[in-house]
Amino acid sequence: MLKKFFFLLTLVVLISSCEQNPVNNDQQQSVDVQSIEQEKAKSAQSRLRTWQQIKASGYITALKLDRENEAALPRTGSTSIYHRQLLTLFSQEHNLQVKWITVSNLKEMFIQLEQFKADIIPRHLTITKKRSERFNFTYPILRDKEVLIGKLTAKPPTREEVISITLPAGSAYRESIEKEFPHWTISTLKESLNSEQLADELIEGTFDYSVIDGFAFDTLNQYRDDIKVLLTMPASIDLAWMVNLNNKTLLHKLNNFISEHHVIQIAEPNRKFDFKTLQKKKLPLRVITRNSPETYFLWRGELLGFEYELMRRFASINNVKLEMVVADSYDEMLTMLKEGRGDMIAAGLSRTENRLVKIKQQKMQSSIRYNRVSELLVAHKESPTINNLADLKGRVITVRRSSSFWQTAEQLAKEYKVTLVAADELLATELLIAQVANKTIDLTIADSNLVAIEKNFRDEIITPLTLKDNVPYAYVTRNNNPQLLNSLNGFIRQHYRKTFYNVVKNKYFKNSTNQKKLRESRLQVGSDLSPYDDIIKKNVTEYHFDWRLIVSQMYQESRFDPLASNSTGAKGLMQMLPRTAEELGVTNLTEPEQAISSGIRYLNWTRDRFSKDLPVQEQIFFSLASYNAGFGHVKDAQRLARQLGLRDDKWFNHVEKAMLLLQQKEYYKKARFGYVRGTEPVNYVRDIHQRYLSYIRITQ
Repeated sequence: MLKKFFFLLTLVVLISSCEQNPVNNDQQQSVDVQSIEQEKAKSAQSRLRTWQQIKASGYITALKLDRENEAALPRTGSTSIYHRQLLTLFSQEHNLQVKWITVSNLKEMFIQLEQFKADIIPRHLTITKKRSERFNFTYPILRDKEVLIGKLTAKPPTREEVISITLPAGSAYRESIEKEFPHWTISTLKESLNSEQLADELIEGTFDYSVIDGFAFDTLNQYRDDIKVLLTMPASIDLAWMVNLNNKTLLHKLNNFISEHHVIQIAEPNRKFDFKTLQKKKLPLRVITRNSPETYFLWRGELLGFEYELMRRFASINNVKLEMVVADSYDEMLTMLKEGRGDMIAAGLSRTENRLVKIKQQKMQSSIRYNRVSELLVAHKESPTINNLADLKGRVITVRRSSSFWQTAEQLAKEYKVTLVAADELLATELLIAQVANKTIDLTIADSNLVAIEKNFRDEIITPLTLKDNVPYAYVTRNNNPQLLNSLNGFIRQHYRKTFYNVVKNKYFKNSTNQKKLRESRLQVGSDLSPYDDIIKKNVTEYHFDWRLIVSQMYQESRFDPLASNSTGAKGLMQMLPRTAEELGVTNLTEPEQAISSGIRYLNWTRDRFSKDLPVQEQIFFSLASYNAGFGHVKDAQRLARQLGLRDDKWFNHVEKAMLLLQQKEYYKKARFGYVRGTEPVNYVRDIHQRYLSYIRITQ
């Protein structure tokens, strides 16, 4: 009985306890989830790198967008490049390296920063109340205004009018719209589109209106004319870099740097400062140039060009930022310089008597020579032999009137009865050389630098005569910029024909290899295709490439030489650029396993950038073209193909035709990524495809 009593007493106590402290399953699960989230937050917080830890590690980790979402060819500066240069300068001041992490969109950037996988996002990000609750912003780096964009046919809405605005996912513009125009309807896209993609969707009729920042519109407006600003939002916006909320010392260091360097960008009016004032105000040096293979161009996401690399060194020595400004013609360059839209011209301009007279009339002056070239007659190797000037009788020379070669050609016409034809002003000299190679025209004249470049790609052309020797190239400045002119002349005296100068010149103009003269090794049925067949077979499995395609591409890139390199810095069996390799985690491009693995992964990355609706074979063609020329140039070619009534989902005889047109100024000046030597990716894809078909026959 006593045992039974105690059992009942215990049972009553337990029941009473349960009634007083009821805990249902949902509440318990809620507590568990909350605890897990708190533990996750603590775990993430423990990954925060303090300033002391950053300094001790020797590097700062920064986030950037992948090349698909990078800015276009910088025609008047580039925010992405500007910010990278600025962070590099900050890092150098603190003896740090920059370790870049590449992501595909802004949403992913915010996630990575919030999870402490990076220290900073160095790009122009709108400061909003909602974002400020999650992150810290530096002092503003850019001050701008947001703009409403629409088609050219769209009418600007009145302030009272109700319209529907479409914004990309995660857009910061929502706060401004809700504040200034609360009666507007806002729709949100699922994708985090960039300004270029938004403009494309708008033109295709997916929606009628969107909002972007003014700086982004200015960039678009440099090369496309199918959208316009309908309304400028009343309030200015500040844009800044972003760091984690708890990284206050890093924020303090960055703010000090921004204050000391006065780096805030605002819309500048035309200016005519001399060099010392420009340096004091921490303003970028604006260099007017051409988008061409000799001067300034974009290749595989890298900015290159003889003039660009010289000016980049000059800017670095003088501790100023560099901004390249692209003009379409010699006359436009002079106008831009005169109006103060640039500080100098560096565009491979020959210093002829006629040009000296013209620039003097414009109150400008030239530097001392920084390069010497020869004027060469260009002919087809199968054309009638030319041994001396007398052999030119009855021949036809085609050059542009605005070219420095026109005066030379006029003299030949006068003295040797040459027929002189004025070329279309939109035809660059490299295209006239191409017409000689194709036998479309008889003869043209080009400088020795450009001929050296063209001979890397054409074995049909010859240069039977040198028409002028030692023609000087010079920079041009305004008369009221004597300090800049003196600095340029000092730079030339210090570097002309010295190590740095010679390395850069050889990189672009030394005719060391002629791709056309390299011929495929003979293969027999049953033999290995390459010394690396087994490595390739192992690495293609995950990505579902035919191993023979990769062998064909490898031959095209390096002729199976693991130590191969080219003038642009590409290395190894798959000719990867070091920056691309670093993004893929590759440390040694001369090691076959790493080189092959990285090349296959990069080819897969380019393939993933294109629509999955493309047939598998077309995906291969597009990805090969992107591997060679860069994804951006291929997208430009697709867009141009649509405009021309060609198919944008077929490479051969469609997009490849548009790619060839992107060598012509008429087309590349309206292309997002500018000039591209279209013959190179076209031949690249065709050669790899033909060799691949041969490899299939051999290995069957």
